[in-house]
Amino acid sequence: AAAFRRLVEAHEEAKRAARVREEQAHEQARIALVKKLAAERMSDKAWKDLLDRAHSAAERGDKDFLLLRFPSVLCSDGGRMINAPDPDWPKTLRGPAADIYEHWRDELKPAGFGLVARILEFPGGYPGDAGLTLTWGS
Repeated sequence: AAAFRRLVEAHEEAKRAARVREEQAHEQARIALVKKLAAERMSDKAWKDLLDRAHSAAERGDKDFLLLRFPSVLCSDGGRMINAPDPDWPKTLRGPAADIYEHWRDELKPAGFGLVARILEFPGGYPGDAGLTLTWGS
């Protein structure tokens, strides 16, 4: 029986080790993604494409359009200011999210469009993905 118990313990330890390796690989992939996204810039064509898709949403009767979904860790504070909501949340944006905010502030806000930032999910109780939504409805 002792030999069987050792086999079970070895099996359980192998499962724990595999889970740790999987979590480490996931974390490394997340860090690489954040670095990549933080360094990206939104092209004028990509911005125009987003506006075209928002226009199509309005034609369908929608009053808003999710411009970008991104990991909240892309924010310098991990999305906490968006979740608060703190009026200075735009200062935490990096990469394409920051570009979208600047386009909205400079081009769309004066025309009456709104921009809403929110945390879209809370895996494990922590901010997960965030979203920037363009609004034009009442």
